[in-house]
Amino acid sequence: MMDALLSWRPDTWLEYLIAYLSPGALMAGYLLIKTWLEKPSDFAKSVMKMMNKEATFLDKLKEAGVYGLGISCVLIGWPGFVVWFFKAKQDEAHRQKRYAEPDFNCLPQHLITKVDPIDAETASYVIDPLRTVPPKPFGHLNSGWANFLADMSDERDEMWSFYVPKGDKCGKHGFAASSNITGYAKVRDGKILGEFITESD
Repeated sequence: MMDALLSWRPDTWLEYLIAYLSPGALMAGYLLIKTWLEKPSDFAKSVMKMMNKEATFLDKLKEAGVYGLGISCVLIGWPGFVVWFFKAKQDEAHRQKRYAEPDFNCLPQHLITKVDPIDAETASYVIDPLRTVPPKPFGHLNSGWANFLADMSDERDEMWSFYVPKGDKCGKHGFAASSNITGYAKVRDGKILGEFITESD
């Protein structure tokens, strides 16, 4: 039987029409089942009833009309829905990947110059006569600096100084910086993979 189905070829216009509408019918069935599975629960229906939002006969008639129109559109224009479906999946995967990326304040346009870590430590060494700040690079921030350096384990990693002016868009969400931000960024192949903030005022 399977061989017969695979070898079948449409001969009449009706068979061509059936062959064209078949994928649309399968897609419409899938969408109807998905919609049915996502229908409001009995609890949600009881809450809507208490709020006097129970569906009237006219609402049900409108809903049936919408479903009928939707099924007709899917049956006729199923190639467009297939393209839209895969594009939506691709866009969703892109959004998920973007949101999974770490969020840093500095962007590529905030990078100033490539810096040697030793020079950065020398310039930031704290000497406090009152000893309120540890005599280490970046003082109280030294442990964060050590973690930042330890994370630069790839030979392609570069350290860049950066400056984000107050009010400038920063981070992957493009929010305005609430203060001037300076620090160092871990950059690999032009992409920012980490940052160490030295000042935010």
